[in-house]
Amino acid sequence: MLFPFLVSLVGLFFLLANAIRFFATCRNRDVLYRIITAYLVLLFCVELLCNIIGFLYPNSNFFLSHYYFIFQFITLNLFFYKSFSNKMLKRIMVIVFVSVLLFLGYQYYSKPSLYWGFNLVEIAITSIPLLFYAVYFIISNFKKHKHNYFYFCNGLIIYVTSSAGIFLSGNSDSVIFTEPFLLDFWFFNSLFYILYQFMIYKEWKTLNFRRETKKKFQ
Repeated sequence: MLFPFLVSLVGLFFLLANAIRFFATCRNRDVLYRIITAYLVLLFCVELLCNIIGFLYPNSNFFLSHYYFIFQFITLNLFFYKSFSNKMLKRIMVIVFVSVLLFLGYQYYSKPSLYWGFNLVEIAITSIPLLFYAVYFIISNFKKHKHNYFYFCNGLIIYVTSSAGIFLSGNSDSVIFTEPFLLDFWFFNSLFYILYQFMIYKEWKTLNFRRETKKKFQ
């Protein structure tokens, strides 16, 4: 199906554009800004390989999902760990982080065949903690008139919820419309991904606008 593939390429293009924007402006920025930059660059590399392999060898790129979810889990755990000031929460985050990675390491060691397909357990245990952290981040900063990374966290909640829901439902191969216009759940996953990238762009624009405004008044 060519149309869903083209939509996924649009998402890839927006991801590339955001990665370039953050990378080009990350000099002398705070650690959170640099973490998001690394996150976007890593995900672009995985998404690019996923699209290339998926186009040349359909249904042979599932193993790349592991890198996607694990890279996302590692980088965003670091992002939220640096964001939070609550020491008890940070201790819990460390315990969850280590436990998840040890469990996945053991799982792939004991059953190597999992590497070549989707691992629903991996998707759940790497996605759910990030949702909790993002919601807590928004709630803890809600009273502030303006705070950084609001768009990013909202976009993350929307995308991770929809993406994990599609994967965990087991319907990732289900067709919604029939010939002559076929659409599967991957199409909707791509649409939410484009929305997520738009929210990241809004975050970049807001952060840089505030920075330029602050410079003018210094």
